[in-house]
Amino acid sequence: MRPDVPKEPAGGHLSRRKLFVAAGAAVAVATIGAGVADAATATGGPGRPAPEDVAAKKAKVKAPKGTWLAGDTHVHDDHSSDGSGPRQASKQTLPGNLPVGDQIAQGEKVGLDFMPLTDHRTYDQVWDPQWASSALLLLPGEEANGSPHAIVLGNVDVVVDGANPPGSAAYRHVQQSVWDVHAQNAVWSQAHPDDGEYTRAGGVNANASVQGSDLVEVLNVASDPDVEMEYAENRWNHGFRFGVAAASDCHFRELWDIDSPGEPTTRVFAAQRSVRGILDGFQAGRTSVSQNITGPFVTLEADADGDGVYEAIGGDEIVVPGRKLPRKASLRVKVKSGKGTTVHVYAAPGRSAGPVATFVPRTANETYELPLDIKGGDHTWYRVEVRSPGSASGSEADPNLPDQLRAATSPIFLSVGAPAEPTPEIPLPAADTTADRAARVTGETGLFTGFADVAVVGDVTHVVAEVHEDQATRVVHVRLDRKGRPGKVRTLSGDSPTARFPRIAANGDDVWVVWQDELGKEQPHRPVVLMATSGNGGESFKAPQKISKGKGRAIQPALALVEDKHPLVVWSDNSGGAFDVYAQIVGVDKAAVNVSAAGKTTSPGTPADARSPRYPASLFPAVTVVDGKRAVVTWQDDRYDPDPLWTGHTPPAGQPASGGTDPDNWQILAAVRTAPGRPWGTPVTVSAVTDRADRHPSVAVDAHGTLVAIWESGALQSSGANLQLRSSTSTDGGATWGPYRQVALDPNAMSQRARLAQDPDGRVRAVWYDSRSADWRWKVLTATVDAAGTWSAAERVTTLGNNTWPALHGGTVVFTTDRDATRTQRDVTQQVYRTRLA
Repeated sequence: MRPDVPKEPAGGHLSRRKLFVAAGAAVAVATIGAGVADAATATGGPGRPAPEDVAAKKAKVKAPKGTWLAGDTHVHDDHSSDGSGPRQASKQTLPGNLPVGDQIAQGEKVGLDFMPLTDHRTYDQVWDPQWASSALLLLPGEEANGSPHAIVLGNVDVVVDGANPPGSAAYRHVQQSVWDVHAQNAVWSQAHPDDGEYTRAGGVNANASVQGSDLVEVLNVASDPDVEMEYAENRWNHGFRFGVAAASDCHFRELWDIDSPGEPTTRVFAAQRSVRGILDGFQAGRTSVSQNITGPFVTLEADADGDGVYEAIGGDEIVVPGRKLPRKASLRVKVKSGKGTTVHVYAAPGRSAGPVATFVPRTANETYELPLDIKGGDHTWYRVEVRSPGSASGSEADPNLPDQLRAATSPIFLSVGAPAEPTPEIPLPAADTTADRAARVTGETGLFTGFADVAVVGDVTHVVAEVHEDQATRVVHVRLDRKGRPGKVRTLSGDSPTARFPRIAANGDDVWVVWQDELGKEQPHRPVVLMATSGNGGESFKAPQKISKGKGRAIQPALALVEDKHPLVVWSDNSGGAFDVYAQIVGVDKAAVNVSAAGKTTSPGTPADARSPRYPASLFPAVTVVDGKRAVVTWQDDRYDPDPLWTGHTPPAGQPASGGTDPDNWQILAAVRTAPGRPWGTPVTVSAVTDRADRHPSVAVDAHGTLVAIWESGALQSSGANLQLRSSTSTDGGATWGPYRQVALDPNAMSQRARLAQDPDGRVRAVWYDSRSADWRWKVLTATVDAAGTWSAAERVTTLGNNTWPALHGGTVVFTTDRDATRTQRDVTQQVYRTRLA
């Protein structure tokens, strides 16, 4: 049991005293001379490098605005195979007792502002009907990877951990996962690094060379926080820049009194109370960790130019043009609920050199200041931690330590001339510098722009994408002229900060765009599907109209045209409990039709077993139209799995564990509507195998009316196996599908997120992103299929940087790329580029 932390008394005040700097522990100070006009610029947001002309920017440097939100970053439920006490203790033979709804309710009871459910190597908890809260912000996420574990927050589906090619550095697959996560503008956090990246006996291993981590757990109650902090300091001293995270790593309701969600607590400084605001705060490393929500809570700020404004907080990087700071440059430490603790301020290299300042709070809430100096060298950092005697800070911590870790800040990083770059023990391979033919469509340096789609009409190309800016996600449209020159960027989603996943179709001057949107309301998450139309070639759009009518979550829209003039919109919706695929020809159908429910069985289960509910999910639909009228919808579906949405398997009472599937036995299904006004047919199986996880389909038709479907296929193995692409064709309009074919298989590569479209010559072309390049970066590849269903060899489309999430139409591909990013860490730059393939 941890000691109680006193709360701030009513009417309490902040005590303000100067810090005592212990003799022999003072910071090494560079000589501060007169005439330094501009000392420093803080770089608080991700991907915002310090400007070279500091003087010109000085007047604009202000104290950051936002609020501290309390939450957890690492929480489990019974969607993890070991997600509850009975299942762990029985080696998966007993029923589970930790449903999604109970764990969320516990986070609400504690008073958290946000919480993810990060189950092991699965995203299925997000598809659970109980994944909802009106009291806290639920973050999508998972605990990814086989080894080392990582917490991913803000991803759009499971992040599959592949296998390394023979002879590769051991951390290659981890690095590629980091890049994959950042291509979604999601957050990557190293989970319990004392069990994956570092030991005191052996030091860092190969996984510690991974670049781009946003956070690292330093206070995980199932580990040794002192070793985790030792690892973090090691990496900061090697130029790595990330913030700190705390993790309850909660699996057991039986331990809620001492290891509940929020025990310990991660606080994030967010400019907006929103999912995107929290993720942006994590990417900037603006975090502080505490043993629980009541404290102690400590923050660190810096006034680097000595003007009395504290323009940087823990997590930020400060870049100074020279080795001098104004005499009044200072750090400020604020401690809440700190009475009875000891507070230490450390500078690089950290605890090995002892604290540069130590103080003991005399009241619950106090504020302290100390000089901010530049140590020797070009890069240093400062951080604060709070300690007190009592129970161990983690289950593997030394219980004999007289002072256990109770709270800590992310460092403030201070650099001369330019921000630090990591110096890993195993460097990344040199990036490919060969030019490709792609050109930028939209996106600014320092911002995320991605998840693009494209529609080509004659000489005009229409592109839609997501832009993440100012803690908002917006949908934009860009029209390219016949020479490929982009015009004005138009925001289609208005003032909504929660627009995502646009899709576009066009014919002549008519343009249709659909997307999902929570309209700024994320408690609970209830996105709807919206559509905006243009009748003048995208020069202007009408106000969007709501297409979905359900009360649940309408997500993942797709779009095609019937008779070249009626938009057919399909999406997934869980208004009925399980996610199903709905379809509607807007302007023709009176209402949307559920095309996936036939043959699906659902069950609420029993209270005696958290894993007994059955809600098979139909997700990630894709759609095409044959001969203008015949509509074909494909999607991924786990209705044939023995326990859909649950990894592992609970055997019948009294029987031994039977393994089950991990991940689920997802299959690709399809439904056909022969013409408008006709009923949708019963779903048929496209992928037709029972030993694979088949996901993320796309579908297109060639000039002869042959349908082609493509999808990712993975072994029923949650990590350490590469995804491959498989395809099937149908010559009877989608009623039946032939055996699968491999698409450009490389057993040593991950191939994912394929999209299909018809080329101008009538062939069907595929594009996808793939890991087979020599520089490890994700590249867009392409192949075409002939009339016999045989695929050509893969051709590489892109060379520079990481290139992901391609979309295709009429021989033109658009994709997301980080090629213009200036740093390997803390730069969120992703932009949309375009190139012609046919």
